[in-house]
Amino acid sequence: MTQIGQMYEKEKIEYGNQRAKEAVREMARAMLDEDIDIVKVMKITGLAEEELLRLRDTVVTV
Repeated sequence: MTQIGQMYEKEKIEYGNQRAKEAVREMARAMLDEDIDIVKVMKITGLAEEELLRLRDTVVTV
């Protein structure tokens, strides 16, 4: 594989990983909005308490 091809593949993987992390954060946010216990959300999502507290306290505007 060429160097450009390798760079492209690496970017695709990084993009996919970023999208997966965003999906986990969205799921965690929805769980917190449903008043699911933060410890359960931590266990299910693998996110740290600090990040969940930030997500919980962030105001979403549409």
